[in-house]
Amino acid sequence: MTGSAHAGRKRAPIGGNLETPREWRAAALGILAGGTALGLMAGHRRLGRIVPMLTAGVALGAVLPIASASRRPPIAPADAAQALAGATRPPTFTILVGARDEAAVLAQLVSDVSRQDYRDEAGKPLFELVVVDDRSIDGTGRIVTETARDLGVADVTRVFRREGADLADGKGAALTAAPPDVCRGDVVLVLDADARLEPQFLRLAAGYFAAGARAVTARRRILDSGDGWLAGAQADEQTLDGEINRGRWALGGCSEFRGNGIMVRCDLLAAAGGWRAAALTEDIDLSSRIAATSGDSVAWAIDAEVWEEPVRTLSGLWRQRLRWAEGAFRRAFEHGPAVVRSRELSLGAKLDFVAYVGQLAVPAIALGATVSAAVAGRRRGLLAILGGYLGVSAVLGWDALRWETRPDGGPLHPRERMGRAFRVSLFNGLWLVVVPKALLDLGLRRGPIRYTKMEHSGSAAPDLAPGPALAIPR
Repeated sequence: MTGSAHAGRKRAPIGGNLETPREWRAAALGILAGGTALGLMAGHRRLGRIVPMLTAGVALGAVLPIASASRRPPIAPADAAQALAGATRPPTFTILVGARDEAAVLAQLVSDVSRQDYRDEAGKPLFELVVVDDRSIDGTGRIVTETARDLGVADVTRVFRREGADLADGKGAALTAAPPDVCRGDVVLVLDADARLEPQFLRLAAGYFAAGARAVTARRRILDSGDGWLAGAQADEQTLDGEINRGRWALGGCSEFRGNGIMVRCDLLAAAGGWRAAALTEDIDLSSRIAATSGDSVAWAIDAEVWEEPVRTLSGLWRQRLRWAEGAFRRAFEHGPAVVRSRELSLGAKLDFVAYVGQLAVPAIALGATVSAAVAGRRRGLLAILGGYLGVSAVLGWDALRWETRPDGGPLHPRERMGRAFRVSLFNGLWLVVVPKALLDLGLRRGPIRYTKMEHSGSAAPDLAPGPALAIPR
């Protein structure tokens, strides 16, 4: 549920009236101050080379293993398809959507769900759709019910109305209205209201569970990515992020869900404590709880694609990324100790988690180097840090773009691939500003967080041919 709150409506806090723990505020300010102090060293005559070499060395040390491992995932698409073909009892799905004032887009999603080819020999759906109507005033629940009836999936569609004063806002809070014990499927698939699916989506995703995965995330794709620089950069950012986490999964690390396309077995979700209203970023919050309690990493289903609208304005993008950045720190503060102490995780998985969280300190270091360059006039350290940060993004971006194709199905031309790798690298520079601001907000905030959603207007479905229909045996 990432749409915009109704105009004039008072926004409720995340997790009710929960205050930010004093220890978290101190830690956030400590990271900001410590990283800035380390960055200031970049302007020192003798010590100035250490900081850039250290940050560049750590980054380059991670790039090659990730790029290599992403080419040999534990479950390849062909392995997933073979496992599903041989399954005696294929997994069933509960498609779960939290929606607040999303009437503009939900009919499209219900239509996509109705076209799913994941059915038994008699044509009966091996899935259900559950929509949490979170205090909507635009007829969201009615639209879902009427569209499901018109498209012949009313018998596998349920709408839960979430009502009450002073309820917590946010996607995680909405999902608490549909806990694991009310889901009839073996697997819960969480989608945003603006999600678009191809007819073969569930069939492709089911193969990974048939092959033994218990937590899977879909490949996120951006609709209308050719409409401008901002949408295109977000599309390539998602591809780059998938490359990184697919590599982490292959290396046995703590790979993570992404919010649109979370898939998890109901029993695993229940064992991890279900959904949490207090989670600012429910995807990585659940990833860490699952890792700590069961040791499961998240499989990345590169062939099961969920499409979503881009953020169309810079102000909306800024708000979204601030929430993501603060959510990442909150996840680290709340669940990091349990992940590091977990007996279910290997030492390599724990080090992967620490390294992934630790890279959030780089923007604070860059901030200190910027101050040093402005005051002392020594820019070499700053340029080295920025060059390393953006260069690593460009290299990984180039590698990740091997998954992208031209309209005719062929690979990208080298010139286009290079231009897009450079674009996604520049786009990632946004984090150099967002992360310090998020740390400052987290450190100085008094009172609860207020949740702001993003606007959805509806987009055309992805213009891709569906795969061959497949009747799944009972």
